[in-house]
Amino acid sequence: MTPRQLLLDTLDGRPTPRPAVVCPGGMMSMAVAEVMDSSGAAWPEAHTDAAAMSRLALAMQQATGFDAIAMPFCMTVEAEAYGAAIDLGARTSQPRARSTVLAADGSGDLRQPDWQSGRPAVLLEAIGLARAARPDVAVIGNLVGPFSLLGTVADSLQVLRWTRRTPAVVGRHMERLTSDLAAFGRLQVAAGAEVICIADPTATGEILGGALFEASVRPHLARLVADLAAAGARVIVHICGRVEAIDGQLRRIAAHAVSYDSDCDIVAVAASRPPWLVMGNLSPIALERGPAESILRRTRRLAEGGVRLLAPACGVVPTTPVANLRAMRSAVDV
Repeated sequence: MTPRQLLLDTLDGRPTPRPAVVCPGGMMSMAVAEVMDSSGAAWPEAHTDAAAMSRLALAMQQATGFDAIAMPFCMTVEAEAYGAAIDLGARTSQPRARSTVLAADGSGDLRQPDWQSGRPAVLLEAIGLARAARPDVAVIGNLVGPFSLLGTVADSLQVLRWTRRTPAVVGRHMERLTSDLAAFGRLQVAAGAEVICIADPTATGEILGGALFEASVRPHLARLVADLAAAGARVIVHICGRVEAIDGQLRRIAAHAVSYDSDCDIVAVAASRPPWLVMGNLSPIALERGPAESILRRTRRLAEGGVRLLAPACGVVPTTPVANLRAMRSAVDV
């Protein structure tokens, strides 16, 4: 069975000979300095050059043996398309937004993003290059969730205030962002991505709680997932933090899998929520620090506990040793 078929079967709920191991990219970035050195493709160039982005993503898959190729390596591509100024970071630091584009009261309209120019076009080309190079491995594309994207194109604290004081402002922008993101996701699928991961870390239940998550996030996230699934993608949703407050709402989003942060007991979730797929959730700090033997044991405990889609909880720290990631993958060998 190819890595591609293993991952797609896992997400489709079919039996597989072993769990799949992935790190989906985007917010959950999949790149380390050790592979940047060996591949000749490094940050920040790999954020803006399609050949470098594809080469680094392919090299990470080859170095780790993970069951997917993942890109991009940040969560600023969409914000830049709306006009936010982006600091592209350095070899071991991810890009970040340096400016917002919406007024403090939420007034005004966002400009129409052009998903086929600039860094969005770089990502689309890189997906196509990776798909052509490794048809045996699934490519995971990425979107920033609409609520987190709103918290980037506007001040995130203001957005949280709007959810309580002026929810109509949030609703208006969320409708627009969700439609735009669906269009970008469909382009990634057309370029060759078979899986799309939507990371919405700002939409944490620890901050919003169940009522505000239901009012401001869930309907839009559910629509985005449905749109992408209709385009043929398997869809993963990642929410940071503890999810008890929004568990019911998450179950009403028809994602193929939900990715959990490291402080969640996903073995318990996997035992109590079949066949709802869960993904995760090794701590990035533990993965960085190791040792490899500890990573091996931690991964095996998750697999033995019924988790069929294993992943770092919130991405990979760029200084993580490749040996620790290989240990994670080798833990599920049969």
